[in-house]
Amino acid sequence: MEHFLTVGRIPFLVCAPFFHRFLDNPLPQTRFLDGVPSEQNKRLREGSIMLSPSSSIEYAMNQKNYVACNRFCTSSTLEIRSVKLFSKYKWENLSGKSVHLTEESETSVRLLKLLSSQRFKAEPIWKTEVFDEACDARLLIGDSALREAEDKWEFSYDLASVWQDWQNLPFVFGLWIIRKEALGRGSLALLKNYLNETETSISDFKRDRKLCLQKWEKHYPHCLPQSLAYDYYNAVDYNFTAKHEESLKKFYELCEMPVELNFI
Repeated sequence: MEHFLTVGRIPFLVCAPFFHRFLDNPLPQTRFLDGVPSEQNKRLREGSIMLSPSSSIEYAMNQKNYVACNRFCTSSTLEIRSVKLFSKYKWENLSGKSVHLTEESETSVRLLKLLSSQRFKAEPIWKTEVFDEACDARLLIGDSALREAEDKWEFSYDLASVWQDWQNLPFVFGLWIIRKEALGRGSLALLKNYLNETETSISDFKRDRKLCLQKWEKHYPHCLPQSLAYDYYNAVDYNFTAKHEESLKKFYELCEMPVELNFI
């Protein structure tokens, strides 16, 4: 019986370095399923995909089923730009105010709530229904955050920047999560080859960002000015270092989630 590796692919600009290499040159015995981070979390839990650059909080919630890759992640140097709180009020004045939450990322929502309660001592009213313009603030992620016109809002906060200012650590939004079944005989070689190819994909993107972005945009149009899309990657960090591991542990600790990180 032929083995296949099913990978969760997130069609956001931030994930282009991970996946652009495979758009025109599919890997044998590898299938991709597209979806936002929350969809990939669900697929990982259900076992319909074997790995994905998924929400880092998902690892903590279902760690018995997972290992993680410590070769790359989705983080930032100073700001991430694609995870933002847009607000009519200063963050510390949001108690009792309505804040709309995205349903696309569980990590960003958890980080927002953590920063609100522990960093800014604010207790907003969280909203998850369809966004209403009357809301006092909203959390956006991915390309939607990049497209949002900041002049519509009095204040905007980059969640990665706020975390780094608070903890002096980079924040890991996307952790490559792998189901343990992918470590089995017949799958492990496919997994290792895929991770090697992904590392090459990131290197190719760093070497020729323009060419790789052109390929990505053919498959996933983002409707952003070319200069904005190109410059966006100056803020994103794909390395996984000891500081990133420290940050993950601190995040889990503050969320009161006991976690043992197991890496491949």
